[in-house]
Amino acid sequence: MLAQQRIRLQPGVYAPVPTPFKDGTEEIDIAAFDSTVSRIGKAGAGILVGGTLGEGPMLACDERVALIRRAKASLRDAGLQDKIPVIAGAVGASVRECIAQAEDAASAGADAVIVVASAYFAFVYGKDKAAVASFFTSVADESPLPVLIYNIPFAAGGIDLNAQILMKLSEHQNIVGVKLTCCNIAKGHRVALHVNTPEYRARHPLPFLVLPGSTDYLLPALVGRQHGCIGGPANLYPKTCVKLYETGVEALETGNFEMLREAQKLQDLVTEADSVINKVGFLGIKTAMRIHVDKAIGGGFRKPLVAPGPSAEEELRAGLQRVFDVEVSL
Repeated sequence: MLAQQRIRLQPGVYAPVPTPFKDGTEEIDIAAFDSTVSRIGKAGAGILVGGTLGEGPMLACDERVALIRRAKASLRDAGLQDKIPVIAGAVGASVRECIAQAEDAASAGADAVIVVASAYFAFVYGKDKAAVASFFTSVADESPLPVLIYNIPFAAGGIDLNAQILMKLSEHQNIVGVKLTCCNIAKGHRVALHVNTPEYRARHPLPFLVLPGSTDYLLPALVGRQHGCIGGPANLYPKTCVKLYETGVEALETGNFEMLREAQKLQDLVTEADSVINKVGFLGIKTAMRIHVDKAIGGGFRKPLVAPGPSAEEELRAGLQRVFDVEVSL
């Protein structure tokens, strides 16, 4: 374990930051990346670099390291270096490669890594629960950083970790959370019940975070004792998402019904906005950032990914206006 000081992951909202590429060249637009990280950090959301929305599997090793370093520098420039954590994607096809990426992330200053099950040979090992669990524990055994599990079946050869496996993995001392992009709120609730007990906390030095991979059911997830979310729309309207999280948590902790109604209204707003993004596809987030946040944000993708067409752009322009009216007011 490296001696460098890490920020301990806490419940809350995390944004999987897109990697902005310059149109026509597929080169990373560092200025646009800096701007995005700073804006999200100032809103109070954590940063995830090199995830799905960040096109992590398409980044070279040196690019991933450079983005982690830039994210930490952007937060430092904003005076947030001790407040906002940076999670890095570790998306290797093998345990060995994931560990190497975790080591690179640690050297670049990341606070944790998020690991997805290897997809290519899922047809070989994916139905063997012990082999799937071993993939994550083997990475966590050697990772110099705390590990989050990324449960995203459609990008992991269909591998979908059930609640029992996740509860077992949560006992590993270096596994500190899960992102559930399986949209299974009941699964998240069951795991949260396990890791929120005093007995679990007494034997686990770090909190285990159960984080839905979407913002459109954040409040119901909080009711189900989960701990926030890692959601792409938090790149677009981070202040609204953080306000929703904070209002929901306070309402549940205090029993304030009026505050719960306020959280409900914010969730209604976010869910409606998310439905527009879901209709276009999650890659529309980058296009929506160019439309609503900053024209210079960089809307290009690395091939074979392609940007949404003109009709999708119009849907994003009109369909997200209401949530951005609220975002700018916060």
